Amino acid sequence: METIQQRSHALKELLLKAWRERWSDVQWSTQMKQILPPGVSGDAYKLTDIILTQAFVGPNPNSLMLSYLKHIIVSQVVSHTAVLSTIVEYDTVCITRPYCMRSLLEILSGCINRISCQGSMEECLTLCQSFLRVILWLLHSVSLMLDKMPDLRDLQVMASNLDIVSEILRIICTGRVNRLLLFIAKLEDKATWTDIEDAVSGIRSMLSAIQTQTSQGQQSRGGSSQLDQLLNTPRTMHASQGANKKDKGDRTTESLRERLERSLREVLRLARMESSPSPCSNSLELKAMSSCIGVMTFMEAALNVTGDLQPFVDQLLLVEQLQNLARTSVYLELCHASLLGLIDLPDSSEELKWLAFTFIKLPQILARLKQTPSPRDSTDNALHFMSCFEQLLRFNVLIDQADTKHNCDCMQQLLQQCSKLGLITENQLRELLAARSATRRAPVQSRGSSHGSHDSPQQLPNATLVIRAELTSTSILKNMDMDYSKNPDELLGVLGHMMSGKSFELIIAALATTGKLKKFTAKLIKFNEQACKQTQAEVSKGSQVRAALFDISFLMLCHIAQLYGTEMVTSNGGDSFFESWVQQCLPDDNGAKPLGSFPAVEPSKGDVLLSQYHSGMDIKTMQARWNEVIDTMPYIMQEVLFAWENGATNVEQIQKLIDNITSKLCCLPVCCAAWLCSHIAVLASTERSRPLRLLQIVCTHQAPSQLGVPLQIYDNERNSMMQIIIRKMCSSSPITSQLAKAGRDATPSMPPAIPATQVLSSVFAQVMEQGCVDRRTLALADQLIACGGVLWFCRGVVLEICSLHCKNELTMAVEVAFALFQVDIEQLTLTLTRKVLPRILADPLNFEKLSNPRGHALARLTVWCIAATLTNHTSSRDSKCKESPFRLLRGRKRSRMDLDREDSSVLKDETRPSKIRRLLSVGDEDNATTTLTGSVSYSTGFLVAQTQQQLNEPFPKALVSLFQLLSSLMSSSMIGPRTEFVVSVITEIIHCSEHIASGVLQFAPITMMSQMLNTSSGQFLLDLALAVGRVDSIVARRLAAKALCYNRIGRF
Repeated sequence: METIQQRSHALKELLLKAWRERWSDVQWSTQMKQILPPGVSGDAYKLTDIILTQAFVGPNPNSLMLSYLKHIIVSQVVSHTAVLSTIVEYDTVCITRPYCMRSLLEILSGCINRISCQGSMEECLTLCQSFLRVILWLLHSVSLMLDKMPDLRDLQVMASNLDIVSEILRIICTGRVNRLLLFIAKLEDKATWTDIEDAVSGIRSMLSAIQTQTSQGQQSRGGSSQLDQLLNTPRTMHASQGANKKDKGDRTTESLRERLERSLREVLRLARMESSPSPCSNSLELKAMSSCIGVMTFMEAALNVTGDLQPFVDQLLLVEQLQNLARTSVYLELCHASLLGLIDLPDSSEELKWLAFTFIKLPQILARLKQTPSPRDSTDNALHFMSCFEQLLRFNVLIDQADTKHNCDCMQQLLQQCSKLGLITENQLRELLAARSATRRAPVQSRGSSHGSHDSPQQLPNATLVIRAELTSTSILKNMDMDYSKNPDELLGVLGHMMSGKSFELIIAALATTGKLKKFTAKLIKFNEQACKQTQAEVSKGSQVRAALFDISFLMLCHIAQLYGTEMVTSNGGDSFFESWVQQCLPDDNGAKPLGSFPAVEPSKGDVLLSQYHSGMDIKTMQARWNEVIDTMPYIMQEVLFAWENGATNVEQIQKLIDNITSKLCCLPVCCAAWLCSHIAVLASTERSRPLRLLQIVCTHQAPSQLGVPLQIYDNERNSMMQIIIRKMCSSSPITSQLAKAGRDATPSMPPAIPATQVLSSVFAQVMEQGCVDRRTLALADQLIACGGVLWFCRGVVLEICSLHCKNELTMAVEVAFALFQVDIEQLTLTLTRKVLPRILADPLNFEKLSNPRGHALARLTVWCIAATLTNHTSSRDSKCKESPFRLLRGRKRSRMDLDREDSSVLKDETRPSKIRRLLSVGDEDNATTTLTGSVSYSTGFLVAQTQQQLNEPFPKALVSLFQLLSSLMSSSMIGPRTEFVVSVITEIIHCSEHIASGVLQFAPITMMSQMLNTSSGQFLLDLALAVGRVDSIVARRLAAKALCYNRIGRF
C-alpha cells in the first residue's frame, strides 16, 4: 500500500512538471512509463482520476492535461473501465462547470466506439456495468440541465451540451456491439437499469411540463419560455466531434426536443434486444400449404379437443417463429386444416367433435393468437384476419364440399363466430359473406343460418346445434349444482332430457371445446356414486329412480370416456366406484384391460343373480347395491361360457339370459362386453369361437320394446346409448372389430404384403407431393410408429431427409418430418437426440449425409423438435399440469418409468469409439464437478448449474448428452461435416425465440461455449453472444462480455 501511494504521488508530481514544461504527449508517456512497473496498468494508481482532477482545477478545463489523458487512453495505459468509472463521479459538473462537462463529453465521444477490455471475464463484465452507469450519468446530466437552465444566464452553452449528450446517447445506443454490452449489463445490474427507466420517465415529464407551461402562459420562472424556444428551434449539430460524418447533414433540421426524444427512445430500446433475422426460409413459396400446422390441428381436434388453449397456441407461435411464417399464413393454415377435418371424418361420432372445434374452439384460438403480436409483421390484426379469410375463400371447392356434407354455410358460421369475438368488423363480415356468395357452387338451404331460424332442432344442421349447445351447456352445469338429494326425480328429468336425440353428444362436444367437460364428468360421478347405495326409508318408486340415475350416469360416463379419453373421468383423482371400474375394466385406445384387473366377487352372490336372470325375476331395486351388481357381471359371463362349453346350455337360453339382463339395466351388458373383450384377448385363435358368439349376442340383442317388455324410464334412449358404447368397445380390438357395425370408415391399416420401410417412404413422398397431411396419412404414421417403434420411425425419416440433395426439397422435407413427428413429438425428440444423431455422428461412413445442405437440414429438424418439446414442458408448468412435464395427448400417455428404462439402455449395443460412448453418459465426471449445498447436488459444468434431480429427467438428460457429444466434436482437431453440423445446430438454436434459446443453452458445457465464442466472428458472434448473455447465469454473461470485448480488440 505504501508503494502504491508513493507511485501515485510520483505520477502527480510528474504530471505537474509536464504541464509546467509543456511536454508533448509522447514525452509525457515516456516519462510516465518509467514510474509504472512493467505490465501494470495505471488503474492501480488511479491515474485517470489524477489527471482529471488536475485538468479541472480552474473554471475551464486544462487542454494539455486532457491531451495527456487521451493519449494514455489510446495507448491503453488505463482501461476503459477506469475512464468510465471516473467520468460518472462528476455528477454535478454539467451545471457548475459546463465547459468541463463538454470536455468529458469529448473524451467519452472519442472512445464509445472503441470500448473494450483485455482482462478476465470478470473485468469484461465490470466494463459493461460501468458503461451502463455512463448512460445513467448522461441521463441525470440531461435532467439537471433541464431543471437548472431557466435559472442560468448562458442558455446557449447548456443547449449545446444537451445537443452533444443527445447525440452521444444516440451513437451509443445504435451501435450493435455497444447495445450488446449494455444489454448484458442490464441483465446483470437490474437496479441501475431501473434507475435509467426512472430517469427517462422524469426527462419526458420535464419536457412535457416545459411545453405545457409555455402554451398556457403560466411560467413560474422567467426563462421557461426561452428554454422552450431553444428546445423547439431547429439547430445544427453541435456534436460533430463525435458524430458520424455521414449522419451530420441528415440531422441539422431537427430541434433539440426531437433529438432528446429520439435518444430516449433509443435508450429504452436496449431492453428489447433482438437477434438478426433468421436465415430460415419456409416452403410456402414451393407448395400450397405448410403441413406442420395442419397436423397439429388434426391432433388438437381429434385427440386433445378438451385441453387448454394455451399449450396449443404456444406451439403455433413456436412454428410461426421457427418456420418464419407470416401471421396471416398461420391463421390460414388453421382454418384450412379445420375445413379439411370437416370433410375427412372417420365416422359420425367424430362429426360433432370437429364441428365444435371448428366453430367454437377455433375462433377462441384465433383470438388468443391475436393477443400475441407477430414479431415479423406489425400490421393491424384486423388486416391479418381479413387477408386470411380472403385467401381461404379461394378454396371454394373445399368449402363447397364442407357445406354439402354438413348441410350448412360453414364460412358463414365461422365468420359469425369470429365477428362475435371482435376478430372482424360487421362491414368486413358482410364483405366476406358477399364474396362467398359469388363463389358458391353448391346450394345451401337457408336453415343453415344460426340467425332467425324457426326450424325444429331435428331439422337444423349440426353446426348450428353445436353453437347453440355452447349456451345450453352452461345452463345445464348451473342446474346440476343444485341439491337433488331430496328430489331425485328432477335430476332424472334433467339427465333424461339430455339423452333425447343428439342432445347429449352436442352438449359434451360443446363442453369439451370450452374446457368444462371435466367439471361435468365430476358431477356425473357424484350422482353415480350417490345412486350406488340405497338411501334410508326408500320406497319402490324411489328405488327405481335411483336405479335409472345409476344407469344413465354410468352410460353417460362410459360414452364420454370412449369419445374423449378415460382421463376425462379419472383425472379428478377420486376413489369413486366408476373411476375404479373405468381404470380396471373399460377397454380404451390401447385395447382391452387385463383380466387380473377385474374385481373378484363372492360366488354365492353371483349365483343368486344368475338364477334371477335365468328365471326372469325382477331384481329388488330397494335392496340392490348397483356397484356390487356390476362387479358380478364377469362372474356371470364366465359361468355362462363354462356351461356352454360343457353342454349345459344352448344359444337360445343364452339369448334369453342376455335379454333378461338388458331389461334390468343397460349398463349391465356394457360390463359383460368389457369382460368378454378382455377374455377374448388372452385366448388362442382356436378358443375364441364361443366367446365371440357370446359377444355377438350381447351386441345384437333386441331392444326391450321389440320383446314386448314394459318400458322403463327413458328405456329407448338408454338402450340406444348402450349399443353405441358396446360397438365402440368392440372396435377397439382387431379381434372383435368385425362385430362392430359395418359401414364405418375404418382407420386405414398398413398393407400386409409391403415392407414397413417402403410404406414409410411412400407416406413421406406423398406428403412431400401434396404439401399437407390428412387424417389417413396421420393414422398411417401412427401405425408405423406402433409397428416399428419410435427408433425405427425416427431413423427412417432421417434417412429420407438425407437421401435428398436439392435445398428446396430439403426445406420441404424438414417441415414434413417435423409434421410427422407431431404424432409423438416428445418420444421422437428423445430418440433423435439420444439414439439417432449419435449413431450418425459416430460413423465415418455417414459423413456424406452430414455435408451441407443435408447436415444443416438435419440440424434444423433437431432444433425444431427440441424447441417443440421444451415448449410443451413450459406450457405444462404454466398450466400446472398434473399428468407429467409432457403435454400428453389422448392415447399417448407413457409412464415415467418407461421413459427412464428406455434412457438407461440408450446405445447399449452400438459399437463406437470409447470417447463417444463416455460422452453419452450423463454423469460425466470429467466435464462437470459436483458440489453439495445441503442435500442437493449441483453439476456446475454447464452455463447454468443443474441439480442432479433435474439431470435425471428424460428431456434434460437428452440435451446434456447431445451437448456433450457436440462439445467432443468441437474439440476435435479435424474440421469437416461434423463440425459444420455443430455450427448449424448452434445457429438454429440462437435464431429461436429468447426463452427457447435460453432454455436449451443452459445445458451447454462452459468449455464448448467459450470455444465457440473465441473462434467466431461477424454477425454469428454477435447473435451467439446475445443468446449466451440471455441465459440466466453470471457465467454466461461473463463469457458473452469477454467475447464481445475481445472481438472489438481484434477489429481495431
